[in-house]
Amino acid sequence: MLKNLLYNLTIFIFPKRLVNILGSSKNLKFLRDWFFDRNKILKPDGFITWNNYEFYFYAPLQILNRAKKKGIENSLTRAILSLINNESEVIDIGSNYGFITLVCSMYVSNENGKIYSFECENDIYKNLESSIKKNNFKNIELHNVIIGNKNSDDIRTVDSLIFDQCKNINLIKIDTDGDDLDCLKGCAKIVEKFHPVVVIEINNNLDEIVDYLMAKEYTHFYDQFFKEIKSDTAHLDHIPNLIASRKELYKSKEDFV
Repeated sequence: MLKNLLYNLTIFIFPKRLVNILGSSKNLKFLRDWFFDRNKILKPDGFITWNNYEFYFYAPLQILNRAKKKGIENSLTRAILSLINNESEVIDIGSNYGFITLVCSMYVSNENGKIYSFECENDIYKNLESSIKKNNFKNIELHNVIIGNKNSDDIRTVDSLIFDQCKNINLIKIDTDGDDLDCLKGCAKIVEKFHPVVVIEINNNLDEIVDYLMAKEYTHFYDQFFKEIKSDTAHLDHIPNLIASRKELYKSKEDFV
């Protein structure tokens, strides 16, 4: 609580230039490590109110404060919620501290809906696990594993982990900082059976992702504000997230800002 107050006071009082200097000075690294609990596995938790959802959230102080003020990936989270229903099963690959996983958990019903959440970083996984336990969420199946397009000693495909138990996969979200296409290929059986909407981060690999999805009969592609895009458009590499569907989606940009 004290660190949170100090953090908010610092960014409120000091000019942004000075805050940036304090945040990059090598001589103050020890202070930043203490202040932001970088040597602690379990980060501070806070009570989040976002879009009429309320829940506890464990995350580093900077992320926690952003979640309290405006949510994490606000437009993307809203877009995802608009694409699922209360009986949906959602796959979240690269869930990080789990803001989207937790919000989706509250959106779908405990009886029928389910979230399959995958986070490979052990420390981050433990924070998300703590958030799930503190909120007493029962419809999240959390996996601490590296996801890829084949099974090996330390890599697993999503298909090999959950395909046999899936009933109604409506959406797959992938954000793994460059390994996104491999993760998607590891969901091939799920994609071919359920044809879910795919929400995937773009890392200079848009052409390969679009080609792969088109081979799976996906025909409609959008940015996260549901602006339809064409595969030959020059600006495509600059979109942060691609939404792909086998049918046309009717959404308004104003709903996700």
